[in-house]
This record gives sequence, C-alpha cells and structure tokens, in this order.
Amino acid sequence: MSDQLALINPLYYALSATLCFSYASIIFAEFARKVSPFWMNTFKAFVALAAFIITIICFNIWMTPTASTVGALLLSGCLGLMIGDIFMLKAMATLGASRMLMIFGLQPFFLGIGGYFFFHQHFSLYNLLGLVFMTLCLFTISLEYFKKSGTWQLDGLIAGLIAILFDGVGIFLTRFGFEDSKGISAIEVNAIRCVGAIIGFILIYFLKEKITFKPIWKSFTRDEKIRIVIGSLLGTFVSLILYLTAISRGKLSIVSAVTVTGPMFASVFESVRYKKWPSSYTVIAFIFFLTGFFIFYKIS
Repeated sequence: MSDQLALINPLYYALSATLCFSYASIIFAEFARKVSPFWMNTFKAFVALAAFIITIICFNIWMTPTASTVGALLLSGCLGLMIGDIFMLKAMATLGASRMLMIFGLQPFFLGIGGYFFFHQHFSLYNLLGLVFMTLCLFTISLEYFKKSGTWQLDGLIAGLIAILFDGVGIFLTRFGFEDSKGISAIEVNAIRCVGAIIGFILIYFLKEKITFKPIWKSFTRDEKIRIVIGSLLGTFVSLILYLTAISRGKLSIVSAVTVTGPMFASVFESVRYKKWPSSYTVIAFIFFLTGFFIFYKIS
C-alpha cells in the first residue's frame, strides 16, 4: 500500500499543478500580448514571492538550507522562472497557450535523459518513439500557421524550445536542492526560487529592458486586475507548490509526462474563454500529442 501511495501522490500533485497552470496560462498569454512577456513574468514573480513569504510567516514553515541548496535554487529561479518563463510567454503570445504547452510535451524526453545521468533514474530508449510523435505534434502546429499566414512561426517555436531548455535546467537544480537539504518544503524552495527570479528581473531591468508597474496597473480594469492576480497566484504560487512536491517525491520522467496533459486543459479553457472550437489541425496535433504522452507514460 505504501508503494502504491508513493506512486499515486506524485501523479496527483502533478495533475493538480497542471490544471492550475493550464488555466493561468490563458491569462498569462492574454497579458503578455496586452503588455509584454517581461512585464507579465515579473508581475507574477512578485505576486508569488509575496504569497510565499506570507505563507512562511503565518505557518512558521522554515528550515535552514545548505549554502549549496540556496545557490542552486536561486540559479533555478533566475534561469527557470525568469528567463525560461519570458521565452514561454513570448511563445504563448505568438502560438497561444494550448499550442505552447504542447511544445512542453518534448520535456519528458530530455528530463528522462537528465534523470538517468544525474539522478540514476530509469530511462528507456522507447522515449525516442514518443519524441517522434511529439515532433509530429509540433510540425502540425507549425503547418496550421503556415497554411494561414504563409509563415512557419519559427520564432514562436524556437522561443518555446528555449523555454523548455531553461525550465529543464531549473528543474534539475530544484531537484538537487531537495536532495541536498532533506526535509526542505516545497514552499521554502519556491520562495527561494522566486527571489532568484527577482534577481533575474533586476539584471534584465538594468541591462536590457526597463518596465514600469504603476501606470500599467492603473490602466487595467477592475476585472483585469482580479484576473491577473488570480492567474499569478494559481500559475506561480499554487501550481509551483504542487509541482515541486511532485518533483520531490516522484521520478522526473513520470512527473513531466503527467504535466504534458496541460494542452488538453488549456484548449478547453481557451475554447470557453474565446467561444470557438479547436481547429482540425489542433485536433490532429492532439492525437499525435496524446500518442506520445501515452508512450511516455507507459515506459515511465
């Protein structure tokens, strides 16, 4: 029974995290288009950090992590939550939330390889077969845009692939933090990662892109303010707690295989939000995606 619970719990947390993030991604994509990916990403990082600090103070959740853990988590936040998420939001603004999340279907393959070499987790070469179907999924997404506009939307696809790279590095650094400081909670880990994301924001702010918060915030309607705060809490606070809990307890390949169900949730949310049915290309891409997901899930 304990072995079964050890397997079920990570899947439950991962699926719940995916549901929260899929809904939030619709909001992220909307405001990334309305303002900018950098602004949206920085805003949600500040909201999440405030939520984590309040939670830690209210529930007295804190242990003293090692210096190496702090360093790894700060770097994880800077690379994954800030730089990686900027590229993710750029891809969302171009491709849409559900199509961007399909690109993350490639992540189990790369995390499976990394988990094998760095954490001695089992890896099957059948991942290559899953990768073929995920690649077909990406090709179908790009083909739809080519038919509509005469362009392959390579900028959106490349941004999505870069997001996968940085997010994957962030995941490995986060897993190292859990391994290095046994007993550290997902809330503490996320708080440190959010600080790392803010450090990334400061570097980008002074080196490349300056943004303002107050004038833009005032320009939002009351409904927009509520939605962007709820989206930030669900997508960067609640989902990260659930996701990192899954990472700390389960295999990286299994957890990431579950999270690629995100496009299905996001597609439903997008259809409801914008009152339109998915295109035939999206349906075909889903078929390739689900086939690849099934392979990843079975071999994990």
